[in-house]
Amino acid sequence: MTQKNLLKKVAPMVLTAAMLFGMTSMAFAKTNKTAVQNVTIDLEYDLAPGMNSSQVDADSDSVGVDNVNVTSVTNTDFGKKPKVTLKLKPDSDFTFKGTPRGNVKINDKTGKGAAITKVSSTASSMTVTVTLPKTGSTDKSALEVGDVSWGDDDSPVISWDEADYATQYEVKLYRNNTIKESVTTKNTSYDFRDKIRENGKGSYTVKVRAAVGNSNSSKGDWTESDEFDVDDDVLAALGGKTNGGGSNGGSSTGPNGSNAGNKGAWLKDNVGWWYCNADRSYTTDNWQQIDGNWYYFNKSGYMKTGWLKSRFTGKWYWLSTENNSNLGKMLTNQWVDNNRYFVDNSGVWTQSR
Repeated sequence: MTQKNLLKKVAPMVLTAAMLFGMTSMAFAKTNKTAVQNVTIDLEYDLAPGMNSSQVDADSDSVGVDNVNVTSVTNTDFGKKPKVTLKLKPDSDFTFKGTPRGNVKINDKTGKGAAITKVSSTASSMTVTVTLPKTGSTDKSALEVGDVSWGDDDSPVISWDEADYATQYEVKLYRNNTIKESVTTKNTSYDFRDKIRENGKGSYTVKVRAAVGNSNSSKGDWTESDEFDVDDDVLAALGGKTNGGGSNGGSSTGPNGSNAGNKGAWLKDNVGWWYCNADRSYTTDNWQQIDGNWYYFNKSGYMKTGWLKSRFTGKWYWLSTENNSNLGKMLTNQWVDNNRYFVDNSGVWTQSR
């Protein structure tokens, strides 16, 4: 056999041996990594609504752990428990494959009570989810309501300053220290005209507190208003019946300059115009004809202006917005709203320019 032929036979054997040796070395290298046995993560954070990853600091001195990164912070609305996601990398000679999950712990250096809720790992990485305490749970001032006050000129509208992070407000009306109504609103004011009319004379106060969602634990402290003393004159001006009847104390001249005569009286406060009938009743969420003109009054009894889609017919009507003798009237047979739309003899919008 020639030397050339011998080399042809020997070369593949040498190559195969080299490959086997290399694979064995690689397998040895892979199996030679040590499983991390214990992982303790030091965690510090600034617990606050809307917090982000820059407000969280995580590290670990555990053997075999190279670094810890904060990848995300979610669920950070006021009153909720933020979730922090951490990604861990092992040292080059270590692996997370075989790391006991029960040996992964959190050291909350902030001292508020963070807890691990999920651990998942591969050989080259570990993901740890940590749940923090509720945001705002120790900060009542974040839901503090200030300056709860009645409107000027004996107005039955109560208003208050907006509270940080509040999504709604609980409002309670008291008459002579007895609760008369409890409501929840997203606004920072509420009109108690109807309830005061219903309950009559007395000393009224209101308590307000801020809340986040429907959670019982995410509520601020109650803030109370000053007293609103309702006597016969104030009650009559609000359209309520007094014990002795008598004058309603309102102006007989309405927004259209008409005279209400013995039928009733037009009254105006800081909210708007409304109409008090002779029997002290008033129209709500409906039409009423006064002195031959049609008006519409909203759910609180105030006269509406502008476009109205009737809940009865589904058709559109124009209630004059001009601050003159036509204010609030349903207009008919003319072009309205800057002469862009035409309403027919029934007041129904029929065409546009």
